[in-house]
Amino acid sequence: MRTIFNIILTEPMKFPINSGNSLTLHDALAQRSQFNGYLGAQDLKFMSMTEPVRRQEVFTLSQPGGHPRNWNNLLEKCLSIINDYSKELDAVNGDGKASEADISTIRNKNVKNVPNGNGFTYSGNLRNMAQSPQLQELKEHKNENDTLVNMLKEEFNVFVHKLCQKPPLSYLFGELTDTKLKFLLMQAQPVMWTCEGLACIAATSLNEDKYGVVQNDLPIIISSLTNLKQNLDKLTKPGLVPRKHILNDAFAIKMKNALISSVKRSIYKIVITFSKYIHEIPLDPDVQVALQPFLLCKEA
Repeated sequence: MRTIFNIILTEPMKFPINSGNSLTLHDALAQRSQFNGYLGAQDLKFMSMTEPVRRQEVFTLSQPGGHPRNWNNLLEKCLSIINDYSKELDAVNGDGKASEADISTIRNKNVKNVPNGNGFTYSGNLRNMAQSPQLQELKEHKNENDTLVNMLKEEFNVFVHKLCQKPPLSYLFGELTDTKLKFLLMQAQPVMWTCEGLACIAATSLNEDKYGVVQNDLPIIISSLTNLKQNLDKLTKPGLVPRKHILNDAFAIKMKNALISSVKRSIYKIVITFSKYIHEIPLDPDVQVALQPFLLCKEA
């Protein structure tokens, strides 16, 4: 019975590109923690590879107005999936450096919010109870108390956070890095489908996109995929992999290799398709350097 239930839940679905009544493809992609997120990513890949009629709906412009709303909505959700996953990988690779930056940001924010203590100068011929000096002093006193309480709370949270990062306490109460990495890799399947689907849509747009709505967003697509690939490289290169990032779970290792292959395949798809025009695409210098092995077909 459980097998039948799983088969029914994982049956491929086709989501409409644009609809006012039913769940659209970009709305399904937004539900990442539910079955619809997986089914939406799967539908995106199948649609990008085998369904030119639905791809034309992505490339069409809205009437009236002539705006590529279907493409913009789809691109926003796809980039959100890719960039969020890339940030989570970067946080795992950073080993707590991001949290230290967040702590300093919180402290600086609290310091900036401290009142300067300058008194309120009241002037005027008529009596104004809303702006009287006594009422203003009461408000300032209340604000100072609230700010002091917030600062004490934040300092206590910072102290607890640093205390929990100590090796014995971190092992007992913290979240282990290899566990977080395994969890991220277990969630990689919709990311793979999203990368490949987005790359296929970008590649087919060279011949099918009559209005050029996709070409305007090629730089951000390539940059997002390249950034994800660089964060994945930190998990594989011997000089960049900390000892605690070494995986012992067979399924997690398979998912990591599959994700790396999927991202590389997506970048190859775009780079080879636009190889004649790749130097005309406005990209950052570091992204251009990262694309050179793909242009020379030397990225294994």
